[in-house]
Amino acid sequence: MPARTGTGSTADPDAGPDATQRYAIFLRGVNVGGITVRMAELREELATLPVTDVATVLASGNVTCSSRLGAAELTECVEEALRRRFGYLAWVIVVGRAELVAIAASVPQPPAGADDVHTYVTLFKAPADLEAFLADADALAERPEVLAGGSAIGWFSPKGQSTEVPLAKLLAKARYAATSTTRNVNTVDKVVRLLA
Repeated sequence: MPARTGTGSTADPDAGPDATQRYAIFLRGVNVGGITVRMAELREELATLPVTDVATVLASGNVTCSSRLGAAELTECVEEALRRRFGYLAWVIVVGRAELVAIAASVPQPPAGADDVHTYVTLFKAPADLEAFLADADALAERPEVLAGGSAIGWFSPKGQSTEVPLAKLLAKARYAATSTTRNVNTVDKVVRLLA
């Protein structure tokens, strides 16, 4: 399947290990199933962490920020803060700007003439988590497209059925709760633009 047109540059400036980096943080499972995290409160909590330039996109737990922390450190820091402040078992996926730009640029276009589908991006914490999911998804008729970097997939769903297709039902299983989160490609594009 052809990839979409890129949404920005894929290269971050060369920087040392302590340089400030731009990140996207994707929260999993907020504002659904009784877990309410208001975006103003989320920004307030993140402002207490070693991050700057905190902004949120929509109300589904999408954050952009800058930090001198590495992605793994930032993940741990944010999860701990969310668990303490909001009282739920928080899981987040942190993606650097260059990686997210590459992911967004590699999302496939819907099949020709398929005007009634939505495109989704599922982000995994690590390539090993994605590989485990692909092994489980091997028997499904629809195979997702592995995106740039090897830690995300792109897939399609008929409009109004995004939780009903077999791939979405597999992603909803408890074993993927801590290792993946899904966004509409339009949301990913909005996050990428905010990271610029």
